[in-house]
Amino acid sequence: MSSGTSLQTNHAANYANELLSSLSRSERVDQLSDHPAIAYKRSGLLKTTGLVLPSPLAAHADGALMALKAIAGDKPGLPVNGSLLLGERARLRRTMRKGRMCAGGYGRLLDSFDGRIALNLVRDDDWDLVPAWLEDYVTDWNGIVAKVGGINTDYLVARAAEIGLAVAKEELPDRPDGWFTSQTFEKAKPEKTPLIADLSGLWAGPLASSLLMRLGASVIKVEGPNRPDGMRNGHAGFYKLINAGKSCLAFDFKSDAGLAGLKDLLERADIVIEASRPRAFEQLGIVAEDYTIRKPGKVWARLTAYGRDANRIGFGDDIAISAGTSAIMNAAHGKPCFVGDAIADPVNGLHLALAIWARYQQGGGAVIDMSMRDTLRYALGDLGDLKSTAEEWSDIAGADISPLYPMRRTSRRVHELGEDNPFILRGV
Repeated sequence: MSSGTSLQTNHAANYANELLSSLSRSERVDQLSDHPAIAYKRSGLLKTTGLVLPSPLAAHADGALMALKAIAGDKPGLPVNGSLLLGERARLRRTMRKGRMCAGGYGRLLDSFDGRIALNLVRDDDWDLVPAWLEDYVTDWNGIVAKVGGINTDYLVARAAEIGLAVAKEELPDRPDGWFTSQTFEKAKPEKTPLIADLSGLWAGPLASSLLMRLGASVIKVEGPNRPDGMRNGHAGFYKLINAGKSCLAFDFKSDAGLAGLKDLLERADIVIEASRPRAFEQLGIVAEDYTIRKPGKVWARLTAYGRDANRIGFGDDIAISAGTSAIMNAAHGKPCFVGDAIADPVNGLHLALAIWARYQQGGGAVIDMSMRDTLRYALGDLGDLKSTAEEWSDIAGADISPLYPMRRTSRRVHELGEDNPFILRGV
């Protein structure tokens, strides 16, 4: 094998066709692409993680983008491949996993009494919830480690769900039969330039809407004036990649005028993307099915951490632990760890864009529900002998001396919080 020549396989194409079939699409993909280990390495995941993941996840990300290109006519502007998106933020931030700490630094893998959990303290007030979670006054990581070691895993997860902390159990669940669910409503002829109301934040939802914008959609990013997208305070270059070119509205959902403005936008939108816990919208009197019934052809996509029935919060790193990434690494290398940087987010963003665009092209009339945990577990694929695969793929990745995939760039600018309120709310 030449170290400068990539091995080509059909892993990505096979996965693309699997996704297309699940969407009842007739298009098919027939092309070779980089071996999963090569795609993993050239995406930047190997450098970030330090170990090869013996799952075709990177190739499956390529396959998800292949499927999107197949139904969209391979329009210009989409990324060269899907696996590039998995390592994009870590490469920009030059972050690397440090032992059991995730790439972003907010999450850690912790040994419990009978297993292992991931704890992610992302939000400013998460530390205030830790004493209630552990039922003890704990104020630092050393205290958390000591306390968690004496408590059962399932109790820790259940207790965290009650109070709203992102805690996940390390496990390797069975691969689900599907990667999303969908309710069907009245269809309509799709608009050439559909209007997307993107109420999501952070990474997965905004990535999906940014990909759809490149397919011709018009995107309005919706935030709260006092609760902007948390990514605005992160890496400016990465935020630009997934949000540049979108119009930006800011609604105060606690005011009558703000709530009325939001509801009006939701009525007009052809596509809605949201990533809130179910009760958040219920408290505002917003029911996706009602809006979809009133406007035939609308597609409403709901992204949750663990499914709507769970009503749990989660972020890309801890959700990935629940989906099985750390368990896979432990079985393959004897080293439980985070894989990449919030890996559940870009994987779900790719799949969400595909599901939305496929349904919209088919006439819409759909409410899509996507569990980030289940979608990632689906994308991890069927797993074989993890140790032998890890050894083989580590050799393949180690022999490859080609550079990482070229990074994306955008010339569009980022709109400030609420910048477009004066124009859009007047109907301009």
